[in-house]
Amino acid sequence: MNDDLYFYILLFIFVLTVTYLPVIGSYFRLFNTLIHESLGHALIARLTGGRVVSISLFQNTGGLAVFQHHWFGRVITVFCGYPVSSLMSVVVMYLITQGYFEGVALALFLLLVYVLIFWVRNLVGWFWVFSVIGGMAALYIYAEQRYFELLITVIGVTILIQAFASSWGIFMLSVFRNRQAGDAMLLAEATKVPAVIWGTVFMLQGTFFFIIGTMIFFGYDVINLIRE
Repeated sequence: MNDDLYFYILLFIFVLTVTYLPVIGSYFRLFNTLIHESLGHALIARLTGGRVVSISLFQNTGGLAVFQHHWFGRVITVFCGYPVSSLMSVVVMYLITQGYFEGVALALFLLLVYVLIFWVRNLVGWFWVFSVIGGMAALYIYAEQRYFELLITVIGVTILIQAFASSWGIFMLSVFRNRQAGDAMLLAEATKVPAVIWGTVFMLQGTFFFIIGTMIFFGYDVINLIRE
């Protein structure tokens, strides 16, 4: 096992540990919440003709996107939260492994600025967005490049892990406490398909994208492996 692989394994374990520590863990898990609510719900709502009212990010790492939509658009918008965050975790992993740290940072910066101006409407959300923008900017300007790249990598791995963990979380809720199963319960109410079915779909896609993203992070050529 080469030194780079050792480093990636240790980094993966480090991120997994840190994201479940009090306070700082919640802070980093909000990156996945941001993608889930802004790209998975709010953006999809806009693309399908709906109107986004607000996004709230909460201290417990939960989030809420409020939108107005017709029935079909609402179903699509609610459904897309978990798949979009899972897909984006793979995209971010790929870009990071290709060395596009500044590109990932710029995309995140633009997303943060956009949601701050147009969608985020609660105090915790404002504080979190401002702190991330300020922290990234300060590190980029004043720190060595390697530390900036490490931060972007940590954010990417956090999104990968949390997209996977949240998909399993919604699945477990759909099985044991379906009235608290968030998007799965909303879909069940809208479609009459049981929440556990939606929870299972979310879990399966989350697991699939997590495996792909993890393989990319550890240097496997996923496209060639699929072709073979």
